[in-house]
Amino acid sequence: MEKSSNRRNFIKTSAAAGAASLVAGTSSSVHAATGKNRRKLRIGALAVGEMSFWPYSWGDILSPHGTHLNQGSLETDLLNMEITHVWDVNYEEAQKFASIVGAEAVKNYDDMVGKVDGVAFGGYYEVPWQNKLARPYIEAGIPTFLDRPFAYSLRDIDEILDLAAKHNTPIMATDLYEHIHGVTTLKSKLKNIGEIECVHGTCLTSDYPAIFHVQFMILKIFGFDVEQVSVITDNPIECRYLVGNYLFKGWQGQKPFLCSLTQTSGDLYTLTITGTDGIETARLPQLEDRSDDLLTHHLPLLVDMQRMFEGESYEPFDLIRKKTEIFLTGFYSTLERGGAPVNVGTVPVDWCALPAKPNWIDESIFKK
Repeated sequence: MEKSSNRRNFIKTSAAAGAASLVAGTSSSVHAATGKNRRKLRIGALAVGEMSFWPYSWGDILSPHGTHLNQGSLETDLLNMEITHVWDVNYEEAQKFASIVGAEAVKNYDDMVGKVDGVAFGGYYEVPWQNKLARPYIEAGIPTFLDRPFAYSLRDIDEILDLAAKHNTPIMATDLYEHIHGVTTLKSKLKNIGEIECVHGTCLTSDYPAIFHVQFMILKIFGFDVEQVSVITDNPIECRYLVGNYLFKGWQGQKPFLCSLTQTSGDLYTLTITGTDGIETARLPQLEDRSDDLLTHHLPLLVDMQRMFEGESYEPFDLIRKKTEIFLTGFYSTLERGGAPVNVGTVPVDWCALPAKPNWIDESIFKK
């Protein structure tokens, strides 16, 4: 049955009010996000074209009163950030996005240095070059958000983290599923099911890299002590079938257990945790209402991103490396071992995973 416009507006207003309360109440540094006397953080948006979160969702949240980018926005200011500068490998895409959100498009990837308080990468195809694209900002001490899956080799992620440590630059490298509130809720329920026997998840994806949405979520729930990873698929870039297996070492009172993630259609993800004393489940359906999707699916990451830009640490650098290592171990399994289990910690540092778009960026842009 079709919702009335009054009901839709009521839901949107109520949800936005709740989200504003969340933003204000969970961190003292984020309160009064809409205060008139408080200058908003100037954010540089990098990689805003194809397969980017910027035009898909982040732009709608951070530019609520501009032209709607993707079927509407929340139409209210929730955060203390504004997009002021934009770069994309395709300058026309940068201009297009900048005109929509009321920002300035720049031609060179490092043109925002000295002009912004933080930068965030939103693209997927740019990740293999993220270590080079982020370098000038990290060297300048500008807080930097790295988009998923962070790097395509351990050498690259080490370069990023070593540089950030040298210049004392805050770095955040996460996936949106790490931030959704269902993760905290599900983690708190683990005590109800006794010893974990197995975990099975499904995820809406058509390629191995996109499984990181759920892959990084399970690390947030069960911890980072993964012993082995195997990925079985017909094609890691465009697959017809895909199963990722993660062997967790366990802990005191918990034997090792296997988590299997399977590619499916339908829900964005489902997760079933079977224990000796019960079962806990979680799912995130595809939300039809745009405001519901932005509030539930995309806003929580931006809240934590703002905290990082304001000086709060999201997670230690060693966990960023561990997440990247687990992701690359799965890629190594399917590309080099035919899907056989691979021990985490054995992937060569200089081994590179297969980029979705190997020629997406012309290396000449880094030769100035």
